[in-house]
Order: sequence, then structure tokens, then C-alpha cells
Amino acid sequence: MLPLLGLVILVTVSCRARPAPLTVEAGRIVVSNLTPEPWTDIEVWLNGYYKAQARELRPGGRLDAPLLRFQNGFGRYFDPKREPIREVRATAKTPTGQKLEVRWPLPGSRVSGAAGGT
Repeated sequence: MLPLLGLVILVTVSCRARPAPLTVEAGRIVVSNLTPEPWTDIEVWLNGYYKAQARELRPGGRLDAPLLRFQNGFGRYFDPKREPIREVRATAKTPTGQKLEVRWPLPGSRVSGAAGGT
């Protein structure tokens, strides 16, 4: 019985999905640094119009950006009750100056209704 239990635990751990670097959750956008390097000058764009920023995101770190904190160039805040989330794009720089970009949804995937609107 004991060897079987070890096999079940091994299978469960190895089947665990890798977290996504950019997710849309209830009421917030989450950017996760899954690299071994720190990121700087992080910008998160919502629908190409609203922006949130952060100075640094350490390796393994997570940036939680509440939807109500996203602001456009005219000072207006995003209102998830009036506008659905269509796309999210996050950019950052590595210590060598290389620019990173992650997008949600991934190209070719469909946006579910749970991400915005209600």
C-alpha cells in the first residue's frame, strides 16, 4: 500500500499546471514574474486605453492590480460594470534592458464572459 501512495503523490505533483504570467481574476489583474531576474518599469495596459504601473517585480513576485485602479490619460478610471475586458498587455524590462511583453488572452484563445462586464 505504501509504494502505491508514493506513486499517487508523484503523479499529482507532476501534473500540476505551471502558473500563467498574466491572469485576469475577479476584480483584478495579476502579473507574476516567473523568471529568475527582477523586472523593472512594469506597465499593465487594459483594453489598450487604461494603464497601471509598478517600479519593480522581483523573481517569483506577484503584482496584484485592482481593476478600479486602472486609469486613462484623461484621469478616468476603468469601470468593469460598463466595459468588458477585451485584452491585457504587460510590459517590463530585465536587468540587461531587454523588453518583455505578455498578453491576455493568449493569441488564438477566446475571452470568457467571466473576465469582464458584470
